[in-house]
Amino acid sequence: MNRIDRMTAIVLLLQERPRTASAIARQFEVSRRTILRDVQALCEIGVPIVAREGVGGGYALPLDYTISPPQLNPRESFLLLLALETITRLSDAPFAAERSTLLAKLRALLPPQQLAEVENLLGSVAIDTPQRHQRAPWLDRMIAAAQARQWLRIEYQSATRLSVMHILPLHISTQEGFWYCRAFAHEPAEERTFRIDRIRTVASPELSFTPGPMPTATPYTHPSHPEVQATLTARGVALVESEPHLGQHIERLPNGDGRLCFRCPPAELAWYARYFASLGAEAQVLEPPDLRIAIARHARQLLAQYSE
Repeated sequence: MNRIDRMTAIVLLLQERPRTASAIARQFEVSRRTILRDVQALCEIGVPIVAREGVGGGYALPLDYTISPPQLNPRESFLLLLALETITRLSDAPFAAERSTLLAKLRALLPPQQLAEVENLLGSVAIDTPQRHQRAPWLDRMIAAAQARQWLRIEYQSATRLSVMHILPLHISTQEGFWYCRAFAHEPAEERTFRIDRIRTVASPELSFTPGPMPTATPYTHPSHPEVQATLTARGVALVESEPHLGQHIERLPNGDGRLCFRCPPAELAWYARYFASLGAEAQVLEPPDLRIAIARHARQLLAQYSE
């Protein structure tokens, strides 16, 4: 990004809300000193940026000051279309009709020469999206409920059983081609994550349903949760680093091996037991004892299954 584009973007950011120089620097991955120089240059050409001191200070613009967004450059257009096409490749994605109209509008806004350049880039770059045959027909309903903070009554098919419960959707996300809903589940009185393609039915709660107050959620990495400690071979490092939630916790050693340390809720230890068992000799769990016991149980089951 050249300086003119960055300075224009700074003005657009400040139109949204006040920001500190450090926050703006992080946004553009430049130094704080660079942003200070950009702001000074903007003031010199007449942009009425106000510097606020003290707690909550930073830079701001008068409420009545606005500029029209400039035309997208080819790289900006490419990023938008790349993101849109990536979402479209999912087996299910939200707002199908709006995706089609947005794609048509974006292409129509681009000059022919710029569109040709963007199409050339799109032909060379793609974000891999796993193709899943599982469909998530309740995706839009989950998004609407999360936005409205609306309770729902669902039938959910887990890996072991079909259950009925009331949930309050909190956040929707996608990973590895699947859509997930983090929600507060009324009956067990805890936050859980549901794979949306496993939701069989969705309905409004019955009139007699009266949810109680939600307890304060315990953060995933809360100090009261068990700490998992493990050593990894070099191959184990390569396997674990591809896990979105675990790769960031690897400490690499000079010889290529690694150490893994993180906290998780006790209810998830059963999943981690299966995960570490699947790594075999590439990982050795040191703590907690309950996880080691569960892994040993899996190992005995496998040994019995394959013994003649």
